[in-house]
Amino acid sequence: MLLVRLVRWLTGWIRFEAEGGFPERLLNLSSHGGIDLWSMSRSGITLSACCPARAYRSIRAPAHRAGMRMHVTERHGAPFFLRRWQKRTGIIAGVIVFAVIINIFSSRIWIIQVRGNETANSEQIIAVMEKYGIREGVNPSRLVTEQIQLEAISELPELAWFTVNLSGSTAYIDVAERVVAPEMIPSDTPSNIKAACDGRIISVEAYTGQALVKPGDAVIKGALLVSGVVESKTGAMFRRSRAKIMAETHHKIEVTVPLSETVVQPVGEAIFRPYLHLFSLDIPLFTDGAIDTDVYSDGITRRSPVMVNNVPLPIGFISTRYEKYESVTITRTEQQAAGIAADKLAELERNLDGAEIRAVNRAGELRGDVYVLTGSYECVEDIAVEEPLLVEEN
Repeated sequence: MLLVRLVRWLTGWIRFEAEGGFPERLLNLSSHGGIDLWSMSRSGITLSACCPARAYRSIRAPAHRAGMRMHVTERHGAPFFLRRWQKRTGIIAGVIVFAVIINIFSSRIWIIQVRGNETANSEQIIAVMEKYGIREGVNPSRLVTEQIQLEAISELPELAWFTVNLSGSTAYIDVAERVVAPEMIPSDTPSNIKAACDGRIISVEAYTGQALVKPGDAVIKGALLVSGVVESKTGAMFRRSRAKIMAETHHKIEVTVPLSETVVQPVGEAIFRPYLHLFSLDIPLFTDGAIDTDVYSDGITRRSPVMVNNVPLPIGFISTRYEKYESVTITRTEQQAAGIAADKLAELERNLDGAEIRAVNRAGELRGDVYVLTGSYECVEDIAVEEPLLVEEN
């Protein structure tokens, strides 16, 4: 029954009414003529029935012979539905185009997200991925992700590995950052202990190896403090040396600041170049010409995508800012130069964090048109540095 209804809807059917005359004769003549009628009912002199749309003209002759007048009351089915939209081709075309666009867009990558990174820059990772074909608008079926992973990892030294996972229109770049292990000498490798800098020995704690210095000795940078060659009754043995050797050391740091210098600095003027980012298109929203690269800096780009549930969509705005720079001659007083030099010296002093500073002497002077600030530091620190011992085998 369902199949019959489907066929009737596809071919179209109508409901009509016939008045006067002889309804029984109309039904008999229609039956003899092979005209299919259904859902028949009679109210007084009016007969109501349904028939295929294409058979309505064929039933007029039997109705005329039966002395009945006919008129259509209802029209149903695909032919009448389509006829209603014949004058609205724009809507039909729009629906078709919309369906085609949805089909095309759903088979492309439009969102690229980096997951698992803490210190690695996401924009840098995405830029490398674009070089290997993972970009907005690409067909994922054309990507060989295994090959991309092998080739792109060499350009991302901060990553231990990464993988590309495709999910619908989103490409997830799952990464694992590289943990740089400190360089360590294997425990079975012979080594010596040498001096990291000049100094006078205060104490010697040699855990393994043969100590060659004692408290009160003066040593220079690179001097051998503990040897990995240990003499025994059976001859020389090679060991890994470990020691803590404290010494009084002297460090000198010098900072110079000119009273007059020419520097390139921003002047507070900038050019903005906005774009409308629509999927893989960047539509410029400006009309001015090229930028003089000798005057303006490299552009700093800021992306503002439309966010839905914290997911960036391939729609939004891109703004690039070009800062104007000019060469400016800066003139400083001696006091200003001294303040700048003090800040620079304080920053360099952080390199002495491993040493205990016992005495500090800072002295500044003007040498011509340059202010010079010198810092002298008397420190106590561990000057032991382990170095592999190369042993030649005969």
